[in-house]
Amino acid sequence: MRPLAVIVGWAMAAYVRLVAATCRVSGSASQDQVVLAMWHEYNLAAAVAAWRLRRAPRHVSFSTQTFRGWVMTSMLAALDAGSVELPAEDERAEATRLARELASLGRAGASLVVAPDGPLGPYRVAKPGAVIVARQAGLPVLPWAVRVSPAVRLNRRWDRHLVPLPFCRLQVVEGEAITVGPREPIRPLLARLQAELDRATAAAEVP
Repeated sequence: MRPLAVIVGWAMAAYVRLVAATCRVSGSASQDQVVLAMWHEYNLAAAVAAWRLRRAPRHVSFSTQTFRGWVMTSMLAALDAGSVELPAEDERAEATRLARELASLGRAGASLVVAPDGPLGPYRVAKPGAVIVARQAGLPVLPWAVRVSPAVRLNRRWDRHLVPLPFCRLQVVEGEAITVGPREPIRPLLARLQAELDRATAAAEVP
C-alpha cells in the first residue's frame, strides 16, 4: 500500500503546486517561525497557502500510520516539508515522545503545523497537542484559517475537507498569536486557541 500512497502523494503535491501557481492571493501571511494551528479541514488549502506565501522556514507536521497518513507524508516530502508519524491512538507514551521530537524540530528552526481537531475529530474541537508542542518548542501558536473560492467541500468526511480549485481566490486569515510560557497551564491556553480558531474560521467563511 505504501508505494501507491507515495504515487498519490506525489500527485497531490503536483496539484498543490498547480493551485498555488494559478490562484489569486489577497493579503499576506506571517513569515515568523511558529506553530501553525488550523482545523483539519484546511490541510490541503493550507498547503497551497504555505507553498505560495511561506516557503521558509521549513514546515513539519504530524501524519498517521494509515493510507491517508502515508499519502500526506509523501505529499509533504514532495513539497520540501517534513512529517512525524503518530503511533496508534492507544500508544500514549509513544505519542508523547513524538510530540517532543516535533518540538525538537521546532527548536532547530522549523515551523510546526498541527491540526488541533485531528486526526479523527471531533470536528472543530481543539485538543491540546498544538499547545503542548508549542510549549516544548518555545514557539508561539499562530491560529490559521484559509478563505478559498471556488472550492469543493467533502461533506462525507468527518472534517468536511476543503479542496481548493485551480484559479481560485485565496486569503489566509490569521488569529492572534498565542505566546506559550515554559510552565504555563495548558487549559487556559487551549481555551484561547479554541476562541482564536473560531474567530479566524468565522472571518474566513464570510462571503
